Amino acid sequence: MSIVVKPGEDNGQESHLNRQSHSGMLNADTLGTNSDEGGLDFSQVFGAIQRRIRIVIAITILATGATIVWNRTRPPAYEGSFKVLIEPVTVEGQVVSAVTGTRASVEAQDLDGAHSSKTTLDYPTQIQLLLSSKILLPVATKLKPTYPQISYEKLKASLTIGRLKDTTETKILEVRYASRSENETKQVLNLVSNAYIQYSLSERQTNVRRAIKFVDDQLPNVKTQVSYLESALQNFREKNQLIDPTTLGSQLGVQMSNTKQEQQTTQVELAKAKQLYRSLEQQLQLQPKSAEAASVLSEAPGYQQLVKQIQDIDVELEGLSAELTDEHPKIISLREKRKKLLPLLQAKSDSLLGSNLSQSTPNAQSLPYQNALRQDLSKQFIAVATQVKVLEAKLKSLNEASQILATETGKLPIISRQYENLQRQLKIATEQLSKFLQKREELMINAARQEVPWEIIAAPSVGAVSSSGLLKDVVLGSILGLLIGSGAALVVDKMNDVIYSIKDLREEINIAILGLIPQREDERKALKHANSRKDKGILPPLSEDDEIVHHYRFSPFIESFRALNSQLRLLNPDLPIRSLVVSSALPNEGKTTIAIQLAQAAAAMGQRVLLVNADLRKPSLQNLVDRHHNRETLEGLTDVIAGTTKLMDTVQLLPGETNLFVLLAGSVTLDPTSILSSKKMQELVQNCEHNFDLVIYDTVPLNFADSLLLIPQTDGLLMVTRLGKVHREALRNALRTLEVSKVAVLGTVVNMVDDPGIVANYGQNSTKRKVRS
Repeated sequence: MSIVVKPGEDNGQESHLNRQSHSGMLNADTLGTNSDEGGLDFSQVFGAIQRRIRIVIAITILATGATIVWNRTRPPAYEGSFKVLIEPVTVEGQVVSAVTGTRASVEAQDLDGAHSSKTTLDYPTQIQLLLSSKILLPVATKLKPTYPQISYEKLKASLTIGRLKDTTETKILEVRYASRSENETKQVLNLVSNAYIQYSLSERQTNVRRAIKFVDDQLPNVKTQVSYLESALQNFREKNQLIDPTTLGSQLGVQMSNTKQEQQTTQVELAKAKQLYRSLEQQLQLQPKSAEAASVLSEAPGYQQLVKQIQDIDVELEGLSAELTDEHPKIISLREKRKKLLPLLQAKSDSLLGSNLSQSTPNAQSLPYQNALRQDLSKQFIAVATQVKVLEAKLKSLNEASQILATETGKLPIISRQYENLQRQLKIATEQLSKFLQKREELMINAARQEVPWEIIAAPSVGAVSSSGLLKDVVLGSILGLLIGSGAALVVDKMNDVIYSIKDLREEINIAILGLIPQREDERKALKHANSRKDKGILPPLSEDDEIVHHYRFSPFIESFRALNSQLRLLNPDLPIRSLVVSSALPNEGKTTIAIQLAQAAAAMGQRVLLVNADLRKPSLQNLVDRHHNRETLEGLTDVIAGTTKLMDTVQLLPGETNLFVLLAGSVTLDPTSILSSKKMQELVQNCEHNFDLVIYDTVPLNFADSLLLIPQTDGLLMVTRLGKVHREALRNALRTLEVSKVAVLGTVVNMVDDPGIVANYGQNSTKRKVRS
């Protein structure tokens, strides 16, 4: 048959570069990541249940049947109850309030800090106490001889204690017990009610008595502490001579202020006195003691007479010395007389001045003459000198007093802190003592209140309990069976090695997913929607009863292959893919169907496509061509390699197609690997790439060496993975083989996907299509 050959020359270097360009582009999934990663995928759960629906149905039926049998064969149940009043009512509260000397009720006294509308009892804790082994274990021991199956744990689990409610929660507890024996229920309730009454009479008082004993034990210590602090405070006051540090601080402040004011006044007076002192001293040219001595001597007549005699002698000597010589007897006589008067004058001066003034004024006769003015000045000078000494002494005293006050004021914060600490400790101890005394009184009143035992207001009564309806048990059993069956289905499905979802597939592979192929719809139903055009067709799966389907334009199945071809063309637009190998990890994953449909889609999109049946072990395309040519044998790949025919004479154009050609497997061979690894095969591959836009090789699964020999001669491998068919281990082995072989992998195509995406309904309006599983 004659075919149209694509013009151009075969360029082996260009083909080699093309293959290199596609070998390293598959590190990421070109379809994006799964949006459900990191969470629970309910679609996978529902899918697993759907796949194992038989297990779910079987377990559900068994559980429902067992529930029906259990409902019909179980003995009747007997349930009984009694009611007990826990807290006293208002009348009893009024009786107890009379003991306290008030007319208000016990609740209104707020003894335990509770409002009259609220209870003072912790009911949840009380219920736990009623279920404790301390109360129920003796009851279980008494029941053991008659009912050996009853233990404390079972008795606790079977008893139900709840607080009755009306509009609000009451002070009544209802105790319930159920069993399969009426006598057992009665006896248990009687013993439990007696145990609770006994507990109310004895055990409930234990806590109050313990509290009272604790208070009594603590009171002596608290009283001792109060007495000790009172003594310490008294000693502190006596030691520091104060009653209240606040008052002392005020007093010290006033004293400090007065002292400072008096200091200032004294300093002013002293300055004035010293100024007057210096003025008088300058006028008199005397010291105070000399002025005092001169004043004393001037007022002594005897002393003045002696002074006058000496002065007269001096005058006379002065007059005679001008006329007579010093050796003159008269002058000598006068001098002798004067000499005799001087000791008398000194003795008189010492006598008048005393020892103090005599020592300070040894030469009294040298003192100037004191007239009336000088005597007045001397008296004033002496008075001022005395005033200066007095003011200096006063100022010194004030300074010392100021220092003492400053010292006392500096100590005041420490004293105040110590005083406040003692006061605070005493206050705390006193308040604690008051609280203990008050709490003891309250505890005594509460003890009187709790002397009244609990009251059984509804005696134990037992009645048969009607079993729940059959319908209810069947529904519950069915739900339980459904849950158990679903769990079993999930476990069984998890133990299976088959991959069912794209998410699981992504976890296993690290190559790009180039296409998602949905389950194909029934071709006979598809024909009803086909138009009358006869120029194009779609290749069917290779089963015995399938026909070539023409003119189906809106099938999601077909659209997925058009998308796949577009993905392949966009992998590297500069170096388009010229040839590829289609294979799978296991047989029956749909690789041949994928190869056919991809070839059809590429041809429909304007490419010259050659589909080569490189599966020399079990050729599938042979049936397709045989069906339309009615020939038992057709020449193919092996015949071209053997040289019995030429490539272009062997290639066949499929009926109804203009761009799709097929090269069959040819004659049967016993050694396919030798053919695929031969040099002639390499030349054939190059020749095919030269004459066609795209060459697709349908090969054996990857567990055979045939595919691995052919892939390096092409641009890469397109791996087909069928969900629900491929096993994880087989897929891992195939990926390891590809990794070791270091062949180019273009990507993978996922076959038999349940959800093909939005393409499935685009352009179909409301028409719903059924897909073939």
